[in-house]
Amino acid sequence: MNIKAIFFDLDETLLDTSGCRPPAVEASFRVAAQKYPQLDFEAWRAASEEVKREMHDLWLNSPNSGAELLQEGSYRILQKLGIDDREFARQVSQAYYRTWVSHLKLFPEVKDVLAALRGRFRLGIISNGPSDLQRYKLRLFELEREFNPIVISGEVGVAKPNGEIFRRALELAEVLPSEALYVGDSPTYDIAGAKGAGIMIAWVNRNGQMAENLEVKPDYVISDLRGLLGLAESKKS
Repeated sequence: MNIKAIFFDLDETLLDTSGCRPPAVEASFRVAAQKYPQLDFEAWRAASEEVKREMHDLWLNSPNSGAELLQEGSYRILQKLGIDDREFARQVSQAYYRTWVSHLKLFPEVKDVLAALRGRFRLGIISNGPSDLQRYKLRLFELEREFNPIVISGEVGVAKPNGEIFRRALELAEVLPSEALYVGDSPTYDIAGAKGAGIMIAWVNRNGQMAENLEVKPDYVISDLRGLLGLAESKKS
């Protein structure tokens, strides 16, 4: 089987976001508490988690910008705690975002792996999220030039695991499903999505989860992106 294109998920596949949210929630609380000192941090954190769940689908494929969604989220948190202050929600959301981004990391093997694959395979991105935030992350780590196409749910109006977003990427890369490999970390969005579109999936299992417990099984399991190098070579005729 001749693999011509490798598509990557972004968050938790190329970028480590695991340390971003807790300090961002704390930073947003500190800003809010300066104006509203009656606020309690544990109540703030609980409201933040509730709003995160409520807005989950909006984050996947809303045409709104990430900045708008963050402001809406901050406003909803304030509302849950008895405060109706939409204008101030912007300041709160900015504090959250600045802190979140400052804790974002590139997984250490990413640049070397991409350099090894570059020129031998067409490399693309298929990512869920708002256009502005996802593209900012790519620029932040100088990754945007590494990938073509870049397909983001907030731009195309459909999100993983819907097969349409995968088909869009295949069309842009001018490859068949059998000529592509998808690399991602999420059993729900990446494994099920790619398999549903007829694309082979390499599951990035950094945390040692049991593949046997997955409802939809990946074609390959790798502990980090270095596992792609031998795999990709074996699939390129």
